[in-house]
Amino acid sequence: MVPFRIGVMQLTMEPLDEMLASARVMDEAGIRTVVHQHIGTLVETEAEARRLFDMTDPSVLGLCLDTGHWTFGAGGDPVAAVREFRDRVWHVHFKDCDPAVMEASRANRWDGPGSVGHGVFCELGKGCVDFPGMLEALDDIGYDGWIVVEQDVLPGMGSPRESARRNREYLKALGI
Repeated sequence: MVPFRIGVMQLTMEPLDEMLASARVMDEAGIRTVVHQHIGTLVETEAEARRLFDMTDPSVLGLCLDTGHWTFGAGGDPVAAVREFRDRVWHVHFKDCDPAVMEASRANRWDGPGSVGHGVFCELGKGCVDFPGMLEALDDIGYDGWIVVEQDVLPGMGSPRESARRNREYLKALGI
């Protein structure tokens, strides 16, 4: 189940055609265009990602797979997403998701910003994202691109520097 969504717009071909035209220009310049699925956007759920990729050229538009948003917003397993969208995974964000906050968000029908404010995206290794499984899946598909750690540390939620240090320690423990 995905979080409560307000005023979800339907992805149509008109804005998509404009985006793809821009993506083609960028591709000609050697810059790849990715879609970052995200809570509260046109591409949030697994079904929306599949629909987008069914509608677009795989050589022009890729996926920035965000593990936290895939788990929370899409309601799916990012390891399975790596395998399903293997040819479209061009960039990766490592972000963890607190299952208790995720459940409370759904039960209380919090929107995306409300969920973030309650700490749905926790430090790496403290939530339910299978990062060892992600590394294995990325290795299996031959992924050699960037992995960016994305951490939401809002005022009152701790020290960004300390959070970054703990995230780095977690990644070192995984061999990265």
